[in-house]
Amino acid sequence: MKEKKRILNDHIRADKVQLITDEGENLGDMSLSEAKQKASDLELDLMEMWKKWDITIIKMLDYGKFLYRQKKQDQKNKQKWKAPELKTIRITFKIGDHDLEIRKKQAEKFAASHHPLKISLMLRGRENQYGDIAREKITSFVASLEELYKLESPIKQSGNTFSAMLKPIK
Repeated sequence: MKEKKRILNDHIRADKVQLITDEGENLGDMSLSEAKQKASDLELDLMEMWKKWDITIIKMLDYGKFLYRQKKQDQKNKQKWKAPELKTIRITFKIGDHDLEIRKKQAEKFAASHHPLKISLMLRGRENQYGDIAREKITSFVASLEELYKLESPIKQSGNTFSAMLKPIK
């Protein structure tokens, strides 16, 4: 992201300015020299906020603190926009009940982090003739997760693989 160029202190070019404190209090219109004097008395910086025709709005603030707050706010915004990663759980045709419980606990952890989930079941060799049983198995597993996840689309079969896409319930 490109850093916006800020005009500070001696680089401000204006005759008449409107001065605003760091808290947002408007001190009114005055000459630039008066504003510089007030800022130097309080050991603060002047930053140009907005310029229009004959008046320039400047803010009196501690520029170091301003940059620090801006950096922290950017970091917070960046964390908010982090996209959840698609997680995949693979189950097999012959999976045991205990292993299904373990996969369910994994799904609960993913749901706590708001990750979307893909569940896949792949048939191998002689298992291919039991497609209806495999569909029941993946359907029952998805049903066991219905309090955490919502089925995005019906369970799909592509060749010998069944898959289901789930999204977390907020």
